[in-house]
Amino acid sequence: MKPDPVVLIVSSAFGDGHAKVAQAIEQSFRSRGINQVHIVDLFGEVHPLLNGITRTFYLKSTAYAPNLYGIMYNMTSKMKPDYPLGQFLHSMGKHKVRKFLNDLRPDLIIHTYPYLAASQLGIESPGNVPIFTVLTDYCLHGRWLHPRTMKYFIPSESIKQELMKVGVAEDRISVSGIPVRAAFAESADRVELIQKHGLREDRRYILLSAGAYGVSTKVRKILKSVLEHTDFDSIVLCGNNQKLRLSIEADYRNNERVHILGYTDEIHELMSVSSCLLTKAGGVTLTEAFALSLPVIVYCPLPGQEAGNAKALSRQKVLYTASTEKELIGRLRLLEMKPYREEITRQMNAISQKNAADRIVSEVLETLEHRPSYLGQPVHSLQVEGKAKTAHGYR
Repeated sequence: MKPDPVVLIVSSAFGDGHAKVAQAIEQSFRSRGINQVHIVDLFGEVHPLLNGITRTFYLKSTAYAPNLYGIMYNMTSKMKPDYPLGQFLHSMGKHKVRKFLNDLRPDLIIHTYPYLAASQLGIESPGNVPIFTVLTDYCLHGRWLHPRTMKYFIPSESIKQELMKVGVAEDRISVSGIPVRAAFAESADRVELIQKHGLREDRRYILLSAGAYGVSTKVRKILKSVLEHTDFDSIVLCGNNQKLRLSIEADYRNNERVHILGYTDEIHELMSVSSCLLTKAGGVTLTEAFALSLPVIVYCPLPGQEAGNAKALSRQKVLYTASTEKELIGRLRLLEMKPYREEITRQMNAISQKNAADRIVSEVLETLEHRPSYLGQPVHSLQVEGKAKTAHGYR
C-alpha cells in the first residue's frame, strides 16, 4: 500500500446526512496521516443539470407529496443491480465518471450515497480499485447493492441478515454502525453550553428540527401542543429555510419558551443540552442523537427510508414514534418518567457505535494492504466539465 493513498468518498447533496458521514470518515483518515482524501458529490459533478432536477423533485415530493415519493421508493426497494433500471441508474454519466477516475486515480472508493457508477465501470472494465459502501440508513434498499462492492459497512445485525438473504457473503459485511463526527463522541459541560446559547439551567428543552417538516403550519401545531401540554421549552431549528424561520418568528418572537435558530454547525451542542429530539427519521441524525444518549421521537415519519428507519428502530425500542399530536404528547410524558427514560437510554447505548468511522477506516486500510495501487501517482487538479478544480476543494 502507498504511504498516502488517494481516497475518493462519494457523497451527495441530497440532505446533509451523506456529507456528514463522509466528513466523519475523512476525519479518521486524516487522523492517521492520510491526507489525500476527496469528498465528491459525484452525480452532481458529472450530471449537474439532472442532479438539480432530481434534488428539486426529492425536496418537493417529500414536502408536498410524500406518498408519491414513498411509492417510488418502495417500487425500487427490491431492485437488483442486474435489473435494467438498476443498470441504467448506475450507468448514468459513466463516461464522465471514467474520465474523473482516470484524472483522480483513487486507490480506493467509499460510497456514502448509492450512485454506483464507479462500481458499474468495474464490471465493464475490471480494475484493481477496491470499492466499499457505507449504508446511512437502518433499512435496506436495492440501490445500495452491487456485485463489485468489496465490503458493506452497515448499522445493524438485522440489515446483515437481509444482505445475506439476497446473497451477500458474510465476510463482505461489517456491522460497524453509522459514522458520526468526533464532536458527537466528546463529553460536554451542559452548564457551559447552556450559558453559551443563552438558555436557562432550570428549564428542560425539546430540540425540534422544524426544517424536517417543511411547512410552517405543521410546526406551529407541534409547538402549540408542546407548549400547552408539557413543561418543555423548545429550541426550533429551521435550517436554511428562511421563509419557515420568518413565519415561526412572527408568532413566537416574544415567547421566552421558544428559541428559534437557522442553520447551525453546533447541533451537537444543542443536542447535549436537550432532553428530547423531535425530528424526521434520517439515519444519520438519529445516530448522532444516539451517540449523545438523547431520546428521539419521530413524528409522522415520511414514507420511504424514513418510515423504514422509524419502523426498524421503534421495533428495537430505540426511539418512539407518534402519528398524532395526542400520541406525541403521550410520548413526551413517558420520557418524563425515569423508568422509561432509563430503558430507552439503555437501548440507545446498545446500538450506538461511536467509533464507527475508525472501525471502517481500519478495515478499509487492512484490505488495501493486500492490494496494489490502482493507477499510479495522484494528480492535484481535476478536469470536470471543462473546469479545473482542486481536488481538496470538493465538499
